[in-house]
Amino acid sequence: RRDLISNLADVDEIMEDLYLHAEMEEPTAADDETTTTTTANNASVYRSCHVLSNISTEQIRSSLRRMALSRMVMPTMCGAALRGVGVEPVLDCVAEYLPCPLDRLPPQLQLLGNPQHGKKEPQKQKKVEEDNNAIALGHSLHPSTLAYVFKVLHMKGRGGSGDGRVAFARVYSGILKARDSVRVISPNSLSGASNGDGDNTNDKNKKRKFPVSKIGGMLELSGGQFNNLPEGSCKSGDVCALVGLKGVVTGDTLLLTSAAASLDDTPHKGKKKSAKSNRKNKGNNSAHHKQYADGVHLAGLASPLPVLTLRLEASSSSEQARLSSALALLVVEDPSLVVEETPTTTHISGLGELHVEIVLDRLRREYGLEVRTGTPRVTYRETVLLNDGDDEVESDGMVVYDRTVGGVQLQGAVRLRLSRPPTLEGDCIPPEDPVVTLSPETCEYFSIDPKSASSSIDDDESLEQKYPPALRALLSGARGSLKRGRLGPHPLANLECHILEVDSELASSDASFVGAMRAAAANAVTTLLESLVNEGRMVVLEPKMNVEISVPTGKVGDVLSDLTGRRGMVDDVAMAEEGGGGDHVKSMVRAEVPLIEILGYANSLRSLTGGEGAFSAEYKGHAPQDGL
Repeated sequence: RRDLISNLADVDEIMEDLYLHAEMEEPTAADDETTTTTTANNASVYRSCHVLSNISTEQIRSSLRRMALSRMVMPTMCGAALRGVGVEPVLDCVAEYLPCPLDRLPPQLQLLGNPQHGKKEPQKQKKVEEDNNAIALGHSLHPSTLAYVFKVLHMKGRGGSGDGRVAFARVYSGILKARDSVRVISPNSLSGASNGDGDNTNDKNKKRKFPVSKIGGMLELSGGQFNNLPEGSCKSGDVCALVGLKGVVTGDTLLLTSAAASLDDTPHKGKKKSAKSNRKNKGNNSAHHKQYADGVHLAGLASPLPVLTLRLEASSSSEQARLSSALALLVVEDPSLVVEETPTTTHISGLGELHVEIVLDRLRREYGLEVRTGTPRVTYRETVLLNDGDDEVESDGMVVYDRTVGGVQLQGAVRLRLSRPPTLEGDCIPPEDPVVTLSPETCEYFSIDPKSASSSIDDDESLEQKYPPALRALLSGARGSLKRGRLGPHPLANLECHILEVDSELASSDASFVGAMRAAAANAVTTLLESLVNEGRMVVLEPKMNVEISVPTGKVGDVLSDLTGRRGMVDDVAMAEEGGGGDHVKSMVRAEVPLIEILGYANSLRSLTGGEGAFSAEYKGHAPQDGL
């Protein structure tokens, strides 16, 4: 206990003051020796120690919570969940030391029809909330109902939506009740609403009509058992399982259909406020009413890009229809699973070999489908290899495109720059799709406000619909060319394409001007990439996995030799302590290995270790391909 207090005093000023004050009253070494020899039990020792007797348990708990909230300490508990030992203390510590929703800012919300809303820095947002003296929408104490669907399962006999769909939701604010009608807002449908290439006249998300579903019932989550909620309601901060919601997927936001039912203008209890303060609160409530009526949504779920693709084939044409239906349900449950179907083939893509094997096992176990599989194919990417001190490459002046196609002249010139996004650090990171941005000169050429294009156009697709068709064609041409690599059939990644300057001899009113901008942008990107290939500055990115191998000590050398042959880089070898067991004592090997090299590694490891080895692999990121 004294060591715990001493360690807390090193990071907590309040505990440090208490500790130093108690130490000043401690007896001298001689007195302490006399006290130790005369004490008869632990209670008297406790009373004789001023640090232990003057610092109460509540003060220690308060210090632990303060430091846990500030991320200065991490409370650690010992227990065994399998044997049911120490479970209750862990739950008590979660409630006592870890932050509750009231200890943090409300979640960032996206206001439909205003893509810039909700992108303020947390400090700035907090200052605005304090100035307005109002509880922000999404806060636990806000009366409006806001819920987030964090998982979707299909449970036969439970869901009332026909396919057994059960949505697990967390209520951020307000109260969600059974039989409530809710608006289902999906961020994924919003981002895919525009393709940046067509002439979509419906350019405002707030005019979109989102599906409305009625909650058929609520289930309580309790140790794997799903019982009906006795009160039929879920309050702020709780989680529940909802049945009867059709079309809901992971990452959706749920709002009540009536904005008036979500907020009222009743004055706050407490001290009587001035007329000016009441007018301010009324204005804030009106603003929240409008936001809720227009629609808001949370950020949703960002799934990582797949790294392994497998071809599936059903045993018959009748089984193919069942396979398509089963895969559609699995995609709803697992957003990281990608399914591509053509009239002749079906491909599934996942985050690794284990991920794909679990999908195949579920198809066989839950849906009774036996499918034939092809050879796994790893997802490669390409990027530009930047030299030390050179974080960008630029085209050699204006790249001119001038051709006549079908009697129509297409003429345009584009100057651009490729660079690495500043948010990406490290050599082995998950790949991100290329980003296209516009310079102020390019914005002025198309007569648009440069401020509206200062951020990535890809992040605000709804803004693109406000741009002229020629500018949308310019962005489409650049993106299309960035999807095709030059070293192989691999898309580019981890690049930012900044269009610096645009020019054309054609007038903006010419019918061929839109096509000329698309062709000029694609030609500029292709020309720059080909020059980088000739300079040897293009590189292929391959997925790397963090591998942990449990192997008998006597077989560590064989495993390390095998990993070296698989282009693996060994990070650590934890040898077992000497003792009984001989060669059967297990050691741990940690390494970084390309995914292509460990496909089917389980059989090879069993052969090397006589069936005693086991391993686990986790996707780390894409890194430049080497060792070939």
